[in-house]
Amino acid sequence: MSQTVVRRFDLHVDEVNRLDGVRDWLLELVKKAPDEMRQPQVKPIPRLSLLEVRLEGSPAAISGVMAQVADRFGVRIRHDRVSVAEEATPPKFGVPLGLGPRDLEYPDPQALLRIGVEPRPLTILKGEAPSAPVTVAVVDSGIMVDHPALKSHLWAGTVAGQPAHGARCIGGTRSGDVTDQDGHGTRLAGTILSVAQGAPGIRLMAVKFFDADALPGPANGADAIDFAVEQKADIINLSWDLGIGSVAVEQAIQNACDAGALVVIAAGNSGSDNDLFPTIPACYRKERPERIITVMATDRYDEKASFSNYGVRTVDLAAPGVGCVTTRAALATTSGVAGKKFRAYNGTSPAAALVAGAAALLKSRNPNLTADELKTRLLLSVDPVQGLKCRTGGRLNLGKALANL
Repeated sequence: MSQTVVRRFDLHVDEVNRLDGVRDWLLELVKKAPDEMRQPQVKPIPRLSLLEVRLEGSPAAISGVMAQVADRFGVRIRHDRVSVAEEATPPKFGVPLGLGPRDLEYPDPQALLRIGVEPRPLTILKGEAPSAPVTVAVVDSGIMVDHPALKSHLWAGTVAGQPAHGARCIGGTRSGDVTDQDGHGTRLAGTILSVAQGAPGIRLMAVKFFDADALPGPANGADAIDFAVEQKADIINLSWDLGIGSVAVEQAIQNACDAGALVVIAAGNSGSDNDLFPTIPACYRKERPERIITVMATDRYDEKASFSNYGVRTVDLAAPGVGCVTTRAALATTSGVAGKKFRAYNGTSPAAALVAGAAALLKSRNPNLTADELKTRLLLSVDPVQGLKCRTGGRLNLGKALANL
């Protein structure tokens, strides 16, 4: 096994007298797993109708077993935790950040293993087979184009007659200055690239519509989306909330859908029900639901993150959004001492970025997939999560979405 994963969860069984039967079924299921797995630890707690379960094995084997457990009638997975096995050797490409052993690594093994894919290096290896070109527009605060983890995966074009990796769309003018003064766009870029597995064809387009001197506004946001459409972006990530309606932003999103792009939007971080209190631009999903995905966040136990917005009619699926490790915009301190390249962040922003990266990887593997087909494949492959308030009732599973591609 290239990496060993530990999955710990409680399995609630509807009837206490079925605990032994479910336990025997689970043990037999592990025996039939196609890859090597260690003997699972299963502890029945009859008074709570629970089985405390610990599985250990390869990411593929664990994902296969978990999918069958989630589909079994009469049982519910609770407090699901995933980690790299304590006795396993850390992946060579992981970059520890000095905050404890394996607590923070990039690419983030916690988030990637939870969505059914094994972390891999993001550098393009010599002789690696090319993948189809896919452009992901990060409409946000810009991207740190010199970041060592990102610089080989940047979109390249021309803006205002000059070579650029994207555009600054502020105040009615466009330039190639995509310097990320806020850091949010760089964080999104790192998350998207990590879940896209650093596929050689993936290109990140920085479309900056706010900075230290200009707050996020509808006119700039609409112009930024328009730029992404003009440059034929395949996937557009919108991880922000304007707080005010905008005909221009709504029209720009419709234009993106008309052009064939898949638009991925964060549901919001106020902990409220989007069905009752819509956020902007997530609320514009209603006009083109087949090409717009709205995303809520789950925590490390696969439950709704406390801050995450939700909606059984207006939010499509969930993705991990707590403690996600990603790229950091500032690489040096004011004293000139080299700083950290990576950091962790929370929100529906990383959740949406994970979904955008998943869509990018799918399209790089099969360029014939349309925006509609990408959304359908992602939604049909979720892992069901009991009580998760979104349309699918489930959390992203890229491993399933990649199967039989």
